Amino acid sequence: MSQPYQQNPIWAWVVLILGGLFMIFSLPGMLLTLFMQMRQLEILSSISIIFFTIGVCMIVVLIWGMKRAWSAIKSYNEYKASYTVIEPKLDPTPQEKKPIWPWVVIGVGALSVLGMGPGVIMLPIMPLFLAGMSTDSGTTPEYVPMLILLIGYGIMIGYTILLVKAIKRLRSK
Repeated sequence: MSQPYQQNPIWAWVVLILGGLFMIFSLPGMLLTLFMQMRQLEILSSISIIFFTIGVCMIVVLIWGMKRAWSAIKSYNEYKASYTVIEPKLDPTPQEKKPIWPWVVIGVGALSVLGMGPGVIMLPIMPLFLAGMSTDSGTTPEYVPMLILLIGYGIMIGYTILLVKAIKRLRSK
């Protein structure tokens, strides 16, 4: 009778490590930004409510992801302790090489998010902000704000698609 197989939760370790680094570097600034908005309620606007909502959602999703990663690691360790796997001795065969590009895509995104710190809250509205700032100059052509929006959101959507494909590629191997 064969025993069930469970893989080592590498993604759980990645989520825990990157989530911990993000919490160390960004959480104090994010919490300070949130509490500053709560303290000055007389200047509360729709933009500050959007920033507040994005910040709270990011913190909740980060904590939720870290809890799930921790439970995956814990269940894997329990599984490993309860089963002993006897590996048959086979002839050494060359193993299939895993691609490096998914790790590059994930690493670039993780370093960018960690480098932004609390400014990552502004990421969803950054093209809108830049397009609005570009109209302050009187000599700006009319197509520049739309171009900034298309390029900014195009890069975000393109990176998201590339990240999903990278994760699928790593999971399929």
